[in-house]
Amino acid sequence: SPANDSADPRVRQNSKQRQEELELIEQLRKNIESRLKVSLPSDLGAALTDGVVLCHLANHVRPRSVPSIHVPSPAVPKLTMAKCRRNV
Repeated sequence: SPANDSADPRVRQNSKQRQEELELIEQLRKNIESRLKVSLPSDLGAALTDGVVLCHLANHVRPRSVPSIHVPSPAVPKLTMAKCRRNV
């Protein structure tokens, strides 16, 4: 029952850990957005999956560290998995 769950230390620990993870993810989002001057979607994981934002962040931290970044275009809005892997 829910009343018993709140008394279970494991449930409280998992809830606290999940809250800390969400706070760290939000802190990461704000850091990336402020450095790159972009807005990221609510699903940060999906936004980082293709590696484009990661490459731009790497180049922001150390210019020219990623010489070639594969980015989606209006004609081909979705990168192939191979290009995503190269980015990452």
